[in-house]
Amino acid sequence: MTPLDTPPLDPSRSEGRRWLEDELAKAKYDVEPSLWDRFVEWLLGLFDTTGPGLPGWVFGLVLVLALALVALIAGALLRPEARARRTATDHGVLDERGVDATAYRNRAKRALRERDWDTAVLDGYRAIVASSVERTILDELPGRTAHEASLELSRAFPADGAGVRAGADRFDAVRYGHDAASEEDARAMLALDDRLGASRPDLASAGGAA
Repeated sequence: MTPLDTPPLDPSRSEGRRWLEDELAKAKYDVEPSLWDRFVEWLLGLFDTTGPGLPGWVFGLVLVLALALVALIAGALLRPEARARRTATDHGVLDERGVDATAYRNRAKRALRERDWDTAVLDGYRAIVASSVERTILDELPGRTAHEASLELSRAFPADGAGVRAGADRFDAVRYGHDAASEEDARAMLALDDRLGASRPDLASAGGAA
């Protein structure tokens, strides 16, 4: 049980500062070190500059508000979706090892049946890129982005160039949290995968390995 759990909340200035230092030292608040250090310094400075004549309950109130603010900021930074968005740009389209085009395609179709449009769009586009690598239309290039893949595939499949570029745009919008996919998006992505799979690429224009 922490001091904050035991009434009455009437700490001295030194006790309040020590409680705040103990709370901020916890590992869950270890994010964005440089910015965080400045924030901690500012919070602790509140206790150094508060007038000595104020009653203990004022220190307690300041302490509670400060810890509430700390918890709010930490919660926002540590949410799974926030972590995912911060790390998404570190990976290319094919960021899973050992998953081939068939597996991506099956996942996309299953997501479509389950009305999970976002997953259907993401795995549908991954199936397109993975299939293109397997067919040697694209070189196996770690970290290739959706946009980069669409540029090469647009040259390899000029008739579907607009669709490929639109598919890359939808992939980025859904993956990085700018938008949510619709059923139309999901079906269009799977249809694009089918068309490209049945089409003969122009390898000379694409620049891929023959």
